[in-house]
This record gives sequence, C-alpha cells and structure tokens, in this order.
Amino acid sequence: MSAVSSPVPVTASTQLLDKYMLPKVALTVITIASLVGTWLTMTTHSAGALGSVAVRWLHLISFAALAGGLMWISLFIRPADKPAQAPFVARFVAASQGRFRRIAQVALPLFLLTALLDLVRFSQWGVGWLAGGEAALLLGIALTVGWFAYGPRPADPFRQRGVARLALGLLLLDALVQAAFDVTLSQGGQPLPLAVRTLHLAAFGLWFGAALWNIFVSVPAARGMVSLPVVVASSQQLERFRVVVRIILPTLIITGLIQAYPYVGLNPSALFTTPFGRVILLKLLLIVVLVGVFITCPMWRACSPIAGMCNLDDLYTPNTPSSPEATP
Repeated sequence: MSAVSSPVPVTASTQLLDKYMLPKVALTVITIASLVGTWLTMTTHSAGALGSVAVRWLHLISFAALAGGLMWISLFIRPADKPAQAPFVARFVAASQGRFRRIAQVALPLFLLTALLDLVRFSQWGVGWLAGGEAALLLGIALTVGWFAYGPRPADPFRQRGVARLALGLLLLDALVQAAFDVTLSQGGQPLPLAVRTLHLAAFGLWFGAALWNIFVSVPAARGMVSLPVVVASSQQLERFRVVVRIILPTLIITGLIQAYPYVGLNPSALFTTPFGRVILLKLLLIVVLVGVFITCPMWRACSPIAGMCNLDDLYTPNTPSSPEATP
C-alpha cells in the first residue's frame, strides 16, 4: 500500500514522561501475577517444579498473546466512517496487523509446543479423555492462526477479520479444555469450578493480549504515520478496548477470588499464616496495583505518547506540544 500524507498534521510527543510507562507497568504486573497463579495451580496438581510451571506459564502467555490480539482485530478494528479517511485508516490497520503477524509468528509455535507438552503431561496424569478434543483444537488453531501469521496478506486488511474471529473462537474453546484439565485434577471436574476457571483463563488471555497489542502494536504503528485520521481511529479502538476491559477486569478479579476461597476461606489470618495464603496475598496486592493503573491511565492521559489517542479532546487543547494548534 502506497504512503499517504495527512492534510492535518498531528505531532507525536517526543517527551516521554514517566506516566507513559503506566501501561507497561500494568502489563508487567499481570505477567508476574500470572506466573504466581500458574505456580499455585500447578502446586494443586503436585507439579510445582520450576520446569513444569515454566511450560504451563509459557503456554498461557502465548495463548494470551494470540487471543488478545485476535480479539482486537475481530472487535476493535473497523473501516473509516468517511471515504476521505479510508486510505489513512487502511494503512494504519495494515501496519498494525503486520506488527501482530510478527508477534504471532513467535507466539504460535511457542503455544503449540507448550500445549503439546501439557497435553502429554495431563494424559499421563489420567485426564487422557480430553486429549482428542484438545488435539483437534490445536490443529484448528495451527491452521487458522498459521494462515493469518504466515499466509499472504490481502490487499484489503479488513478481510482478515473473518479468519481472526474463527481463530479467536477456537482459542476460547481451548481455554475451556485447559480449565477442564485443571479442574478435573484438583476438584473432580465439578461444573461451577469449571465455569469459573474457564472465565478466569479467558479473561486473562483477552486482557493480557489486548494490552500487549496496545503497547507494542497500536502505538508504534500510529507513531509511524501520525495523522488526524490515524489518531481518531486508534483512539476509537482504544475506547472499545476500555469498554471490554470494564467487563474483563472484574471477571478476572472475581474468578480469581473464587478460586482462592477453597485455600483460605473467609479467614484473613490464613493469608499471613499459610504458604498458599501468602502467595494469594501477593497476587491480591498485584491486582490492587493493576486496578490502580487501570484507573489512573485515562485520567492522566498516560495510555499513549501521541496526543489524542487517550482522549480526542487533547487534540483541541491549545498550547500543548502535541496539539494541531501548536504544530509549527
């Protein structure tokens, strides 16, 4: 796609204050919390050794990187409303998808390898009846995500949303199977714990992967072609993400608390006096930090160093280094 220039230039801020680190802080916090949570889960399977925990954690992280990015493509990316904006938005979407393809080219092989290792291990632990469904899902994920990651790029980047939705659906089904593995081993496969675990894994994957997209895909792609239509499109995408996060983040927290209940109950002292309790307390503290960052980011305009991406009103604030009025 040929380059286009914007009739209304918008200058990206070059003074990256500490506040622009907040999204990365949130991603780091959820990464650490996921590692802690993985260790807790694997400990309930009597498999808390470093190697087992690392494989399972990499499996979940690679799942999240794929699921969140595919959700962004499926739900948040949309064509421009006006024909004059179409070339700018299409170029931005193509650049964003190109960045995500590079992430998927690493995440997909990692996901498949660690998923197969987990599949073999769970089968050895007596949950082999799930192996057939998991193998079929992995094949479907390999084909759909592989086509997106390694296949030809269409001239119209919006044509890939159909494949992205199919791949996302298969990944969410895989979250159900992974939850079934965990709950069968630790709680006998009871329906309520299965539903809670499925929602927890899905919420984690969608939040983590979408946050990864915002930091490492959307913002760099927009900075490479800053223009008013691109800023508007990226701001609209980010707002759609915020709407979904208002559902995903509470789901992640509530399901995490429900999963912790069998180990500490309603006894606060158990958080300080038992090994499981102390680890759960650490995870709760990390979640408090995460919620604080989520609330602070839009209030402090810390979502992006590009004026207007966090809030379009910033484009019309006079005498700011990155507003159109201040552009020489």
